[in-house]
Amino acid sequence: MSRTEITVKDGNKYSYTTSSYNAENPLGVIKATLKEYTLYKIDNSEILIGKLYKTDDGNWYDLPTNNSISSLLATFLKMAIDESEKANATKETSLL
Repeated sequence: MSRTEITVKDGNKYSYTTSSYNAENPLGVIKATLKEYTLYKIDNSEILIGKLYKTDDGNWYDLPTNNSISSLLATFLKMAIDESEKANATKETSLL
């Protein structure tokens, strides 16, 4: 699993890995398959900051979890991830 580094609006640096996550209803039926972002602080890459989730359509999905990320930080992280993915998509398109 490779880590991607991002810098948020306040200047702090984080890294993340991605994986698939199946969101289920209480009966265990899968509602959606999401992209799960597992976030770490750059200066201490062993401590988990939290997890964020995104749909295939590019919309952020908030799961009711014990997430330790404040809503402001979560917003900054989501913006930085979106910018990073957009830059990578542009870079890949220009290589074609």
